[in-house]
Amino acid sequence: MGADVLLSTAAAVVSLYAACFHAWVFALHRRAHDHAWAALTGAGACLVCWGTASLLGASDVHAAFRAQQIQSLGAPLVTLGALGFTATRLEADVPRLLRAGVIAMGTLFALTLAAPKLLFEIDATPNTTVIAGRPLLHLDLTALGAVGLAMLMPFFLSPIVLCVRARRAGRERTTALLVVVALWTAAGCSDTLVGVGLLDFPFLNPMGGYMGLAVAFSATLLQDLASARDASERLGASLEEEERTRVDALRAIDLRLARGEQLAAIGTLAAGVAHEINNPLAYVSTNLNQLRALWEDDSDSDEVKEILAECREGLGRVGTIVSDLLRMAHHGESQGETCDLSGVVRDVLPLVLREAGPQVEVVTQADGPLEVFGNARLLGQVALNLALNAIHAVPAAPNRRPRIEVTARIRDDGAELSVRDNGPGIPPDVLGQIFEPSFTTRSAGGGTGLGLALTRLVVTRYRGSIDVRSDAGGTTVTVRLPLAAARAQRPAA
Repeated sequence: MGADVLLSTAAAVVSLYAACFHAWVFALHRRAHDHAWAALTGAGACLVCWGTASLLGASDVHAAFRAQQIQSLGAPLVTLGALGFTATRLEADVPRLLRAGVIAMGTLFALTLAAPKLLFEIDATPNTTVIAGRPLLHLDLTALGAVGLAMLMPFFLSPIVLCVRARRAGRERTTALLVVVALWTAAGCSDTLVGVGLLDFPFLNPMGGYMGLAVAFSATLLQDLASARDASERLGASLEEEERTRVDALRAIDLRLARGEQLAAIGTLAAGVAHEINNPLAYVSTNLNQLRALWEDDSDSDEVKEILAECREGLGRVGTIVSDLLRMAHHGESQGETCDLSGVVRDVLPLVLREAGPQVEVVTQADGPLEVFGNARLLGQVALNLALNAIHAVPAAPNRRPRIEVTARIRDDGAELSVRDNGPGIPPDVLGQIFEPSFTTRSAGGGTGLGLALTRLVVTRYRGSIDVRSDAGGTTVTVRLPLAAARAQRPAA
């Protein structure tokens, strides 16, 4: 087997690979029309190069005819693919030219496949032409075949015309495409002169020119893919930076919302503890009036001491209530740190007890210490929100004493905060909405609807989870947080 046969066979394989690759890309992205045209070019180049390899090794008229038929099937595909690729790359508005090319090439392709006798002198004696010192057996074209070959010429020359026009119009990145198309056109003209006997030179296009065209189109598209990847990476980095900025901004907004919800909860608590403040203040005021009367009457000093002790006790109760409220209202730092979840529960317990009153039984169990990563103020707000929701739910349950249970304990290598009530439960159609912002089942003015939404926000921020289970016997809300020691050992993401 000669070197020219091996070269043509290799060109056919490379062209077939290029055709399959671009067809696959087009199948994935149907708007990538340039890949479709490149696939058509590669398929045509494969047929031409395969036909050339067969023609170079043909020993009889039947083999020569089959080889020329394969070549004639590939040539229209290459010509149409090159025209379509060039027009698509240059964004040339030539729909009529493309339609005419499809009709002409399709007709020639169909005739070659279905009625080859109309194009080739099959019944005539084959000719033997010596090209570059090698005898080549081939069949002559019929008159119709010559016309068909002539029909190819305008479409064959169109790509280089489009490139020249685009370059004159100042369009960028046309030089490489112009060079590729010009070399292919020059090789085609050389092969035409060789075919008519005016030039004794090897065929250039079948020996690699068609493959070169397919490879050049592939290289152009791969360069586009590489450029697009670089651009996407830069865009991705920019979007990540913008995302970090927006996340920081949203966190600031979330914290302000949490602060607003906290103040709203404290306002609700203030209404509940007002009477407790008024009670000690009332008897302190009464005692002071009595003390004044006793002072004027110069009465027993033991009674004065007793009255003063009661005043101190009453003022102490007022101070305790105010301190609890101030502890919850304290701004503090919003950054995460190590804190004791059990201590958080104990801190909010006085406020919970005052809101619950004597009619609601409050049971607490806080194992300690439970060191978790989080802000004590925000986690305290979580515990308070859940407890207040439970308190507001239990009065609606008939024939049972209102009761809530607040538990903080270790469970499955993590810290668990559980709040359970024996209320009537949450309806299934409502259960899926309870974490939505501004959703509330309370009457107008009874709640903002942000409590559970911000509770979940705080919990997930510290890599925790929140779960709600509800039935006719009551509702249990469970918050799980990783222990600080386990979180510190976790590898960074």
